[in-house]
Amino acid sequence: MDIIWGNVGNVLSGQIFELNLTHRKDGNLNTYSDIEKIKISKTDFMALPADINNYTKELVEEHLSGAFVKCEIEKQDQEGNWISSVSHSGQGGY
Repeated sequence: MDIIWGNVGNVLSGQIFELNLTHRKDGNLNTYSDIEKIKISKTDFMALPADINNYTKELVEEHLSGAFVKCEIEKQDQEGNWISSVSHSGQGGY
């Protein structure tokens, strides 16, 4: 499984945001740009609703904007978004 880390940038919708990449796991199968669009499949952020269908752009902006996160990539959708499990990343980045 590919893993990338970075800061949440521009929030595009309740499930999609731009990730400003800072780290890439050695051995990732895909190549990632410095900014990638991430579509949340699940997350461990307790401040967000359990059901991702209830996420709004405003909720994601409030709780994730600027946060340093870990994205475990599942696949890429037809629009080019990386469908990913998004979680807190520890102090120092990993």
